[in-house]
Amino acid sequence: MATPTQPTPRRLQSPADLADDALGEIFLHLDSAPDLARASFACASFRRVITDHGFLRRYHALHPPPLLGILASGFIPAQPPHTSAIAARAFAQADAADFSFSFLPIPHRWRRRDSRDGRFLLSGVPTGRGYRRGDLLWITDLAVCDPVHRRYLLLPAIPADLTAAVHQPDIVDFETFLAPAAEDDKDTSFRVICLAQCAIKLVLFVFSSGEGRWHAVTFDDWSAMITGTGNTASTGTGNPASGSELSQRYYAHRCFYWLMHRRNKLLLLNTSGMEFSTVELPQDYTGEIAIVEAGKGKVGMLSLYSLIPHGMVRLSCAILQNDGEIANQWQPEEVLPLPENHRYDIVGVAGGYLLLQGIPEGVSLSHPPKNPNLTCFSLEVKTLHLELFCQTNHSILHAELYAGHPPSLSPPSV
Repeated sequence: MATPTQPTPRRLQSPADLADDALGEIFLHLDSAPDLARASFACASFRRVITDHGFLRRYHALHPPPLLGILASGFIPAQPPHTSAIAARAFAQADAADFSFSFLPIPHRWRRRDSRDGRFLLSGVPTGRGYRRGDLLWITDLAVCDPVHRRYLLLPAIPADLTAAVHQPDIVDFETFLAPAAEDDKDTSFRVICLAQCAIKLVLFVFSSGEGRWHAVTFDDWSAMITGTGNTASTGTGNPASGSELSQRYYAHRCFYWLMHRRNKLLLLNTSGMEFSTVELPQDYTGEIAIVEAGKGKVGMLSLYSLIPHGMVRLSCAILQNDGEIANQWQPEEVLPLPENHRYDIVGVAGGYLLLQGIPEGVSLSHPPKNPNLTCFSLEVKTLHLELFCQTNHSILHAELYAGHPPSLSPPSV
């Protein structure tokens, strides 16, 4: 007769564990990261709870890092009276991050390609060799860096048996970017994606830090998607794109979105299954757009449009519906007037904020006056609260935004 299996006794929590759990629940309700950082220095027990990686993971999920500044020719911090100004000034004065990435040891010249969750993706070429067209399309030297903790990981080259999926002269565009780790991976895990856009197909090269290797995913329906015809990729017929079909990349809820130039659509990449699909855009959309994370797990679209001849600019918000009869349709929500006598450009999205640069009427950036007064505004996406972020005397288009918690609340990400 088999011996009955004895149930595993449950471990009872000690009074100290219960006290830590209670403290953790209290600290989760602190909206201000600087207040939480100050609390961590109050006593040893507070610091033990607050610096625990499990607690920080929960805190970061509830309280996205604030937008601290802009990486252009240098670090431009948020300026008073912006709500992030104090934290941004402390971050800049403490020299809390090395955005020159001088800690990279290999004699390369490095260029920033992307940033996400405190990590930066850089590509490099050896010193003494110039940037050639092939370097821009087929990058072999990649590094993922944590500028706060001065840590990095050099990625292995994409294996030749994977790159064989792409004939290099067929590449229309090639971009590299950071993606979130798989949902069951640990906190320090991440993925790097290289997207090769060819005339009739898309190829993803995906590096997982958890696995430490690359794999490739080929999407053969690309030509059908951009021409609106049946699947022509397998026959090699159709009308392949003569240039890059995709523009600015945006991220929301584990998905990437690109605007498709010749179609009234967005290309969507779901990183959970590495699957492509498309989303229709509103028929009447005009001007610049940004895809953002709206509340309750929904996807939002913010778009700029001008009221001609009144000279006023509006920012409209629409939410992508994901259920019911209006699934996959954009539902208009609000229209926000922007300060007058400016034209606006969307700089980017980070830390739950959209950043706009306002250019005064009559100012030309191709022939700018000496020390032009250009104003940046931040828009908190979930509340649509607009406030002045900083002032600059030069254009910051194509700059990167930096959002982060205080270093004491930011465990190493690499």
